[in-house]
Amino acid sequence: MTEWEQRQLCPDGACVGVIGSDGTCKVCGRAAPNWGDERQRGLIDEPEQDVVPPEAPVDVKHELLATPEPEWIDRKLCPDGSCIGVIGDDGKCRVCGRSAA
Repeated sequence: MTEWEQRQLCPDGACVGVIGSDGTCKVCGRAAPNWGDERQRGLIDEPEQDVVPPEAPVDVKHELLATPEPEWIDRKLCPDGSCIGVIGDDGKCRVCGRSAA
């Protein structure tokens, strides 16, 4: 097997790093689960099932309709469908530089 086949991705879903030889992510520093036990290395422990009494129902519709902050309402997305940027004060995308017009 090559080094590429043996690499282990960071357990943090928002991180793009890989686990180094010390058992931590090279990007964010998060420790890999079960690093010391080679039989369990890379496996994620299943969360314990706690018995929780049912709570009062949450009004999800009310939470989703809560008024967002003004800067989120006023932002304009980049017209390029493959870009993730937003239009800045100068009228250009902050990521790719494309003009809004």
